[in-house]
Amino acid sequence: MAAVNAHPRIFVRAAAPGEGTAIARLWRQLWVAHERWGGYASSHDDRVYARLAQRLDEDARVRAGQPVLGRHVHLVATAHGEVTGQVEGWFERHGSDAQTPFTCEVRSLIVDENARASGIGRTLLEALARTSRELARGSTSVLAAEVLEPNPAHPFYAKVGYRPVAWSLRIDSARDPRLHDMLAARLAEPRDALAIAVLDSTLASRRRMAGDLRFDRPRAIEATLVGAISAHLGRKHKDPQEPVEIVALDRMGEVRASATFAVSPLDPPFVPTRRAILGRFAVDPAQPAAPLVFPLVAQACRMARVAGAPTMEITDMTAPGTPLFEAAAATGARPWSRIVTRLSPGERSA
Repeated sequence: MAAVNAHPRIFVRAAAPGEGTAIARLWRQLWVAHERWGGYASSHDDRVYARLAQRLDEDARVRAGQPVLGRHVHLVATAHGEVTGQVEGWFERHGSDAQTPFTCEVRSLIVDENARASGIGRTLLEALARTSRELARGSTSVLAAEVLEPNPAHPFYAKVGYRPVAWSLRIDSARDPRLHDMLAARLAEPRDALAIAVLDSTLASRRRMAGDLRFDRPRAIEATLVGAISAHLGRKHKDPQEPVEIVALDRMGEVRASATFAVSPLDPPFVPTRRAILGRFAVDPAQPAAPLVFPLVAQACRMARVAGAPTMEITDMTAPGTPLFEAAAATGARPWSRIVTRLSPGERSA
């Protein structure tokens, strides 16, 4: 499956063996910029990027001229015979509903700092969208990218048709956000399955209202679903990187909110560290957001500290100015990023 662009000056294709050094140089530009914008620290060790170049060359040999390998897409752009940009895509379906669109997650879109404003970024995204549509084989596909808040690329994404559907904040895990009358939070248990199923339905509805089509629509609350959630919550978590559910309780001990917490390692070219994420916020819409968000964040901060993660991302938030976002910001968290999406060309929203 080739991805070729007809632009007279820009050619988009799979990476070729021997281009690893040029692509690694682009990666270095990206991660240095991310660090400057307040992102995770990147390595400044030349040996790290030399090893990355070797891995990229080996990957190109395995791909043998094809941009798609499994669910991973890797495209490079050349102009005047030089590699001037690259983009990755991760193709999957988030859910079990056959009507849920496939998602192609846009990763590591980079244009050489000396070749920007020349149409390369747009051309790479167009090629990735075409590849995504081919992989979907007639099903709908959505392109999604996470853009850090200080990243100057926000107007670019808006210009090429992407719109924000979810927001994230980040908090130092050393903080211990508390309210005087803060409610309780704990790890979810099998007895919470029905409450979590109901909350998941509100989360699915909220995502749809925001225009986020990446996930399943609300599902009917029935015994099979509740049983599956209960079985999942009853499992023994042997892998420390496996996500866990946290619930917030009202004063009667009823579950009124839930979120998912996970920790994973960040490897080179990042400086090795631990990344903590608190996401999938599902809050009872009949309750004030702040008293439920605070205990979830406080519990997750404690877990992040134990896991050795210096910061924690609070993801899957509504737009700034909404009660959910403002409740998360009131914990001391700062705006971090936003998810922007668009349908593949020629497709209409469901």
